[in-house]
Amino acid sequence: MKKLTLAFFAVFALILSSCEVEPAGGEDVTGIEAKGKAQKNNAVEFDFSEECLTSEAILYAGQNIEVGKVTVFESEGNYVITYEITNNAWCITETHLSVVNSPEDFPMTKSGNPKNGNFEYSDEFECEKTVTYEVAIEKGPFIAAHAVVECVSSSPETITASLPETVDFCTIDQGPGAYLNINISEGPLAGTYGSWCIDNDSPINLDECYSADVYAIGEELPDAFEYPENFDLVNWLLNQNLVGETSPGTGEAYTYGDVQFAIWKLLDDIEDESCEECSLGDFTPEHVDELVALAQENGEGFTPECGDVAGVVLIAEDAQPLVIPLPLECSPCEETAWTDGCDFPGNNWATYFEYSE
Repeated sequence: MKKLTLAFFAVFALILSSCEVEPAGGEDVTGIEAKGKAQKNNAVEFDFSEECLTSEAILYAGQNIEVGKVTVFESEGNYVITYEITNNAWCITETHLSVVNSPEDFPMTKSGNPKNGNFEYSDEFECEKTVTYEVAIEKGPFIAAHAVVECVSSSPETITASLPETVDFCTIDQGPGAYLNINISEGPLAGTYGSWCIDNDSPINLDECYSADVYAIGEELPDAFEYPENFDLVNWLLNQNLVGETSPGTGEAYTYGDVQFAIWKLLDDIEDESCEECSLGDFTPEHVDELVALAQENGEGFTPECGDVAGVVLIAEDAQPLVIPLPLECSPCEETAWTDGCDFPGNNWATYFEYSE
């Protein structure tokens, strides 16, 4: 019995010694806990050796595309902060603006990236070229100006918003798919187009060059058309590609002369008998009436969408105005934009600047 008791105590002692706990790797548990707390309390640090004092900062999209600028000036106790797009190929769809006394006051993640969704001033737009805010000067001199910008191929609205004010074009020849073929050699509309005349009261010559003002259908146009309310019908007609299609009434193909005459009838007060010397080529009055009726039945309120063409009006002095079909080849084209300046401490390319006159 004595031997059994001694054996029992020996086993019990062994169990006690094997149950002592040590931290993995021999580290002290309280030391690990202290280290974790120290990491959690570390704040992101800005590099204040950078200088970004300015009253005008370039606005970059996608890091390296210069699309505009942000300007600041003081007025009656406020900063007047203006986003301005100077690159015609872009426009603004969102803005996020923060104005603070110290860079550490910008809304940020723990890693030092700005939380532009939490900026104090935010707005959404269809397609704007300028956006202005007034902010109290007491908010501070440090400004983070973020925007979302779209390129002109992203929607019909942004395409027509980017049209130039004027173009120079030269007439080439007629037919077979349009009344008058023209060439625009420079600018955002550069290319060759099959155009249509839209006011029979004025002449236009072949092999001649003109300078014209540019308008999108839907804009307020000069008072030169008898029925300007029918431009949506003409826009619908431009999208039907009816030249060469078979008329249900005659069984014959529509010609460019048929379409041209129909456009004149929709916008002008021209009659059949007044077009004997219109240089239209072949046209059939019954075809013209069919096309006018189709446009009146289907084209009211027509707005082109991606994949359609948008009518663009060219009005030259002492020449017949034209409409050209501009293809709306829409594709996703959106970029984030920041003003040039000092870096945030995080790992993205966001920047801010300090206002200085």
